[in-house]
Formats: sequence, structure tokens, C-alpha cells
Amino acid sequence: MLIQNQDFLVQVVKGEAVLLNAKTGDYFGLNEVGSDFYQLVDGKKNLDEIIDLLNQEYDVQRELLKADLEGLVARLLDKEILLNGDSE
Repeated sequence: MLIQNQDFLVQVVKGEAVLLNAKTGDYFGLNEVGSDFYQLVDGKKNLDEIIDLLNQEYDVQRELLKADLEGLVARLLDKEILLNGDSE
């Protein structure tokens, strides 16, 4: 399961999010879909469950949404904005 890195402060403005690493000062911006995705990452839902929830909200083909979010997840993991949590 994915979890949010608690070192990041999040500010949502007009649906878009800015994530600021409180330790390093690095920041990352997310569009509305990315912001909605990030807010659904809670360490309980897996990626497919989050994709299903977002697919209900946005009028887009599920496979396209999945591909876009998999790319986003890779970037967020690389920047340590998201972390791999333990699945119990």
C-alpha cells in the first residue's frame, strides 16, 4: 500500500495541490486529478481501488487514467512524496 510521507506539507488551492518538504524545502505541484489522487492515498486503499474511485469522478477511460496515475506514482515514489507502506 502507498502512504503519504509526513515530511510534506500540503496546500490545496482551487483543486490543485502544492506539496512542500518541510525538511528540504523541495516542492512538487499536482493538478486537480493528481491532488484528488494524493488525498485518497491513506495506506488502506490499493492503487486499483483509488483508480476505481477516481474513474467514477472523472470522465476518462480507466486504462488511460491507470497509465497516467502509474506514471505519477513512480514520480512521487522517486521524490519520496509517497512511500511504500507495509500491507498487513
